[in-house]
Amino acid sequence: MAYKFKLNPESLKRKFSVYAVIASGKNDIKLYVGKTGDNREGCNPLISRCGNHFSYNKIHSQVRNKISDHEERVYTYIFDHFDNYSEDESKRRISIDRINEMERWLNEKIQKKLQGMVGCELLNIFSGAGWVSKEIKQKRETFRTLENEAKLNGIVNEVMSELEANQLIQRTTLSRR
Repeated sequence: MAYKFKLNPESLKRKFSVYAVIASGKNDIKLYVGKTGDNREGCNPLISRCGNHFSYNKIHSQVRNKISDHEERVYTYIFDHFDNYSEDESKRRISIDRINEMERWLNEKIQKKLQGMVGCELLNIFSGAGWVSKEIKQKRETFRTLENEAKLNGIVNEVMSELEANQLIQRTTLSRR
């Protein structure tokens, strides 16, 4: 039997991005929220990050590490870009700070949408429990713009469409009927 694997051209671009991974299994769905470009040097394309999710190097393989039946699932990645990679270190620092905040914000948004859903689990819940200085909180808030929120909402809407298309997911409330 032959298999097919398609790559979206956007997944090949060297840009700062956030994404949601939907890992559909026979009995449930697992989600993971991540980002590209958060390291000190470089910003790999999303497809590179996708491959690392299944690496046998435990440092890089966040998805494989969290899903025992990882080879039995179908994976969908939903993402958007925020900044181009810059060779200028000062510009890159701003992009790193922005993408870190976008990942936190996307995680929070997906957590809210998953409330009341059965058969669906977010694997890396952001708790926001650590202490953060007022200065850093204010800096993070500057990234929470309407434009950035629209991009994140686009990801969330696509994630929800994908989940609702899957027959395994059911809401515990009757409001959807």
